Amino acid sequence: MTQEEQRATTFDPGNYPALLEFLPAYWHEDFGAEYRSAAEAIAALVSDASGDEIRNVREEWRALRQAFAGQPLHNFQNALVALGAAWFPASEQELREVDEILCRAEA
Repeated sequence: MTQEEQRATTFDPGNYPALLEFLPAYWHEDFGAEYRSAAEAIAALVSDASGDEIRNVREEWRALRQAFAGQPLHNFQNALVALGAAWFPASEQELREVDEILCRAEA
């Protein structure tokens, strides 16, 4: 088993409680109709959540991105599904848009 495969198989959604709480609420199956894009859904999360909640989501998002750095996009997509999200990012650019929104929300 390659190191990449090992990291993907050791992913535990329970290590990301803030993402487990918020991603299904904002990246649900109808998020496209409600928010038009994943980035707009995260912007809504930032608008709705408290400072501590945003900080927790931001920290866990960064940790998740780091955990899947260098891996194929489908591994990250699978992690999002495991966290309850219905969003399948089509590119690294879409992920960077979320990174930027969360970065701007720093308190």
